[in-house]
Amino acid sequence: MEAKDPTVERFRDIGEHGLFPGEQPCWISKVVGDTQQYADGAAEGENISFAVNVIKSLRWPGALTVSKGGKCTSVYVGHGLKKGDPSYNPIEPPTVQEDPEEEEEKPEPNPIYEPPIQDEEDTMAEDKEPGEDDD
Repeated sequence: MEAKDPTVERFRDIGEHGLFPGEQPCWISKVVGDTQQYADGAAEGENISFAVNVIKSLRWPGALTVSKGGKCTSVYVGHGLKKGDPSYNPIEPPTVQEDPEEEEEKPEPNPIYEPPIQDEEDTMAEDKEPGEDDD
C-alpha cells in the first residue's frame, strides 16, 4: 500500500506534483475577476489589479486556494479522500416514496343550497311476514 501511495513532502512546489493517469495535471489555476491594470490608487510607477487567482486541486476534490494582493487563504470542503480512492464506497440513496392515493371528492359540509329531501323507505314492510295486514 505504501508503494502505491508513498509519503511525500506536504509543502512543495506545484510543479513537483505528479500527473494523473492520462497526463492530466493535479492543479487548475485560473485568474478571475477584473484583470484590468489600474494606475490610480497605486504607488508611483506601479499598477493595481483587482483580479483573484484561484488554484483548485484535482487530486483532493474540494480543496481551493484563493490569492489576491499578496494575501491568500485555503479552503477545503470534502470527504477527506483522494480522487479515485477505492475506500470511498457511497451507498445508494433510499427509494423515493410514491404519491398517496387520491381521495374522492367529499360532499360540501355547509352547502349554499339545501339538498333535496329524499323520501324515506318503509323499513317496517321488510319485517312483516307475508299475509299479515297493515293495522
